[in-house]
Amino acid sequence: MTPDEASAEGPVSCPPSDMALPDGDESFRLLVESVEDVGICMLGPDGRVASWNSGAERVTGYPAGEALGRHISLFFLEEQLAAGLPRRLLAEAEEQGRVRDEGWRVRRDGSRFYALVVITALRDADGRLRGFSGMSRDLTTRRETELQLQEAREALRRNETLSLMGSLVAGVAHEVRNPLFGISATLDAFEARFGRSREHAPFLSTLRREVSRLHHLMHELLTYGRRPGTELHPCSLSSVLGESVDVTAALAREREVEVELWVEPELPRVPMDPARLVQVFQNLLANALQHAPRGSTVRLTARRLVDEGRTRVECMVLDQGPGFVPGHLPRVFEPFYSQRPGGVGLGLPIVQRIVQEHHGSVSVGNQPEGGAEIRVYLPAEGKPSAAAHSGSR
Repeated sequence: MTPDEASAEGPVSCPPSDMALPDGDESFRLLVESVEDVGICMLGPDGRVASWNSGAERVTGYPAGEALGRHISLFFLEEQLAAGLPRRLLAEAEEQGRVRDEGWRVRRDGSRFYALVVITALRDADGRLRGFSGMSRDLTTRRETELQLQEAREALRRNETLSLMGSLVAGVAHEVRNPLFGISATLDAFEARFGRSREHAPFLSTLRREVSRLHHLMHELLTYGRRPGTELHPCSLSSVLGESVDVTAALAREREVEVELWVEPELPRVPMDPARLVQVFQNLLANALQHAPRGSTVRLTARRLVDEGRTRVECMVLDQGPGFVPGHLPRVFEPFYSQRPGGVGLGLPIVQRIVQEHHGSVSVGNQPEGGAEIRVYLPAEGKPSAAAHSGSR
């Protein structure tokens, strides 16, 4: 434990300090004590509090009775104490005359606040150090606003970049589709003329498999690059989820995985483009089925949420596979980022794009017991839909 930390453990018994406000200036003392939005204190040469105004009490939560005699290190975070920040600030103030510092501090109740601190060295006529004056302002609200603005700017830049990328990949996909169709037609013509001989069969199979992969990639690129602007109409989400399960039924049988669908009764209707939302849950179910072990169950659920007067629908896709690698979670919505061999890396970016077009949000994570967990939140109408359906498919 450093001397600063030790001195912050509790009040100490110390002789009356010669650090006081200017002698005989009662009006100045009253002015300092009346300031409520700025913490003002006097420190002895050793950094202990000698005077404490109401503003300092409001900022830190410490009443004068608990602050007097305590070392300034009382208000610093543990990592700041370990780095010797309080001592360094006092030393710099003594050397330079004044020092400014912005950073997080700790209140009496243990909460953090972001403060601007100015420490000024006070000297007598002979130049000897008498102590320090300290002034602090709580800038937490300003700091949080700045961080929110920074995040908003970064989100805007990301959206602009993704929009440009979407236009680019859509243009490339359009250009590639025609020669790809030509290759596919040529394969058909070759097979019709020469037949599927044992000599040609391996080459034809390889070519058709690769052409199929390219067709799938072009479809994904066109979907990702599609411009938003679809009109949304209130519809039953139950039918969309049911169709998504039906579309992926063949893959579920191939993977020997059961898909269980549960929808809360009288689920509210959701403003949507049904075909686009079917693609969302088709992608999520296909991804879950690819990672689910044989004999396991993939669950798709939907329920109503009411939060601060807003009605939303929460849809979850849960599997019993290995889940997401924690280190990969920040990048799962990046286009072309895939950890699955042969994966295009557009499944989740397409999901996010479509959900955002529906004024919703999507998050990914892992269940406590293991397996991936994907949540889709969609705004809902106030009136519930009479359609509800649940069961295993």
